[in-house]
Amino acid sequence: MFALLRVAVTVIATATLFGCAATSMQGYADLERPPHPIQHIAAFAGPALLPALASEAKNKGVLLEDALSFLPPTRQYTEAEIRQAMSARGVDGILVIKLTGDTGAQQQYAGTITTGNASAVGTTMYGGGMATTSVSASGTSVSTPVYRFSRALAFEAQLSDPQTSRKFWVGGGQTNSGGGGLVGAISTSNGVNAASIASSIFNDLRAKELIGAAPLS
Repeated sequence: MFALLRVAVTVIATATLFGCAATSMQGYADLERPPHPIQHIAAFAGPALLPALASEAKNKGVLLEDALSFLPPTRQYTEAEIRQAMSARGVDGILVIKLTGDTGAQQQYAGTITTGNASAVGTTMYGGGMATTSVSASGTSVSTPVYRFSRALAFEAQLSDPQTSRKFWVGGGQTNSGGGGLVGAISTSNGVNAASIASSIFNDLRAKELIGAAPLS
């Protein structure tokens, strides 16, 4: 009498890749604070930064607008004209952010991911009081190269009085982003880095009590 036993096993190897952006910065507030927390900021910054700055400012209860929207770069303005434009819009703080360095997205080989499918088939035969088992196995695998992406941006920033040009705050730092695979590539995008820079700047301004709603009188 014979009995047939078949067993199949499938093995799949996978990997998860991560990416992120992180900003390290240092900010310094003037010993003489503004008469009240800044509530309306006009920003001079690159177009990739402005949406992130406006969003982060809104989260902190501050209105931020592009300074070039009411001072278009079509001509030179006198200091009196700039101050008048700022006053007319109720701006009480000017934020200037300059990128001082950008490595661009860097790609580096990080190894290989192997995805495999293996199967094993076993046959057991019974007869004459004995059992005989034989096993055969087969499998396929696909190797895919993996790349890591990285990017570093350096920046300087300052917040000043629109009427006197006195600096309320100065700061600077560096954003490092990247990771493996598609997520790492996305992490080096302008939007991800801009969001990290904006968050760090406004967190520091809030921590130093330079921005926010005016206190109740």
